[in-house]
Amino acid sequence: MVLIYLSFDGSFSAKSPRGAQSIEIINQWDLPDILEEVSGIAYMPNGKMACVQDEDGIIFIYNLESVSLERKIEFASHGDYEGIALVGTTAYVLRSDGTLFEVINFENDHLKTIEYTLDFSENYNFEGLGYDQRKNRLLLGIKDETDDDFKSIYAFDLETKKIIDEPVYKIYFNHPVFEKLDMKPSNKMLQVSEITIHPDNGKIFILEAVNPKLLILDSLGIPEKLYVFKKKQFPQAEGLTFGPSGELFISNEGRGGSGNILSISIN
Repeated sequence: MVLIYLSFDGSFSAKSPRGAQSIEIINQWDLPDILEEVSGIAYMPNGKMACVQDEDGIIFIYNLESVSLERKIEFASHGDYEGIALVGTTAYVLRSDGTLFEVINFENDHLKTIEYTLDFSENYNFEGLGYDQRKNRLLLGIKDETDDDFKSIYAFDLETKKIIDEPVYKIYFNHPVFEKLDMKPSNKMLQVSEITIHPDNGKIFILEAVNPKLLILDSLGIPEKLYVFKKKQFPQAEGLTFGPSGELFISNEGRGGSGNILSISIN
């Protein structure tokens, strides 16, 4: 796993229409092997990160300052867990089959887990989960979708604890932001691995791991910018989250190697 810290001010741009951005790695820290397949991250106070990985129903608390794994919090059995979002003292964890886990008081020894089955007409592979504070809901991203015209983003209402039937956003592949990919519009243009919302401006950040890229939507869900990353620096970008000052964190699985933490800047 690779955990990456981005210093983001919203102003960087591609140097060429099709190439990857110029990325400077400022610092690097190794991570424990147990987080090699990290698939979701959520920033916590005091420089800590809540992490989930592909195999175990465990929330891992990793301290970025001490470079150490502080705690393991078991909330469910084995499974393919792909996203985590924090809402106060509650953690929400998404399994790839569309099952959502509400872990109440997740840092408490007497935590409570409630399981929700999200009913869809198709069997989607879910890989993105983000907290939309302004609308009191969770956004859910789909990695694989058969439609070649657009990508759907769904939402789970935190008041009713129900999935909203229709997509709350549709990302159309004929939008000019995708022209730099120089490929025929299809669902392969964006295979979502994570989704999160900027805490200040409400913009939506969508990550892809297969062909690493970052898509930014405005607060209404309209594409604004697309950044294509280098595979050797983002071997499998699976998670992203914001820090308290708007810092953007991106996590990558190790793909058979040792994980690390990178502090980077983008020109």
